[in-house]
Amino acid sequence: MKKILVADVPPMDGRYSAALVGWEVAFVRTMSQARQALAASRYDLVAIGVYFDDSQMFDLVRAIRSSRAHGEVPIICVRARPGFTAVTTRTLEVTLTALGADQFIDLLHFGDDAAGNTALRAAAESLVKD
Repeated sequence: MKKILVADVPPMDGRYSAALVGWEVAFVRTMSQARQALAASRYDLVAIGVYFDDSQMFDLVRAIRSSRAHGEVPIICVRARPGFTAVTTRTLEVTLTALGADQFIDLLHFGDDAAGNTALRAAAESLVKD
């Protein structure tokens, strides 16, 4: 079974759970919880929301990439709520790439429905090695 650590806000839990049926999903809300979860277990993928722990997404990406134990785990960053302009979104994508995130998904381009969940699942599966 594939195992994912999701660092995001609680309203996103249902979306991840629906998209990743059949995966073992662990949710964390703070940097401290994320570090504890990473220290305690191995994950096939980490998903980080833009608004995780008062917008500490960049900090968590840096922490994972600098970790000897988890530096190679794929990271997908997710935005699910409006609030950025197209320029800001592009800047976010470039910054995440520079920090070592593997993919940025803007869920505003996908409905909160079966098709949107399929897109999220496909993105996650594309990063996980069997």
